[in-house]
Amino acid sequence: MRFARRNRFALMVVGVLLIANALVLRQYRLNASAHRELREDLIVLSEKGHSKEAEWTYQKLVQALPGLTDEALLDEIARTGALVDEKTPQLNSLVWKYHWAVKRNLEKRSEQRVARAIKRAERE
Repeated sequence: MRFARRNRFALMVVGVLLIANALVLRQYRLNASAHRELREDLIVLSEKGHSKEAEWTYQKLVQALPGLTDEALLDEIARTGALVDEKTPQLNSLVWKYHWAVKRNLEKRSEQRVARAIKRAERE
């Protein structure tokens, strides 16, 4: 009991940090889940012919691309790649357009990574 009284402020800080950590992890999972749901909405809206809503969803997804991790981009490519034929351009399909937007974004990131790796290798 003496330990708790003497260190009550430090224990409260640790408690607040633990709660904050749990809330941050929860929010991260919710954001990832919301993005996956938006992607699935695009697929369903496109298939059902709701072009106005699908266009809005497509715009939201494309705007979110720079903030996604490489892992999330690979997940996007895998999911949309199963639905589109990469060899045949489908300019009217928003899913096809989204697939190529994700692919271009990932390629740009890999080029930037290669450039950083070359600079790092030259410095060492």
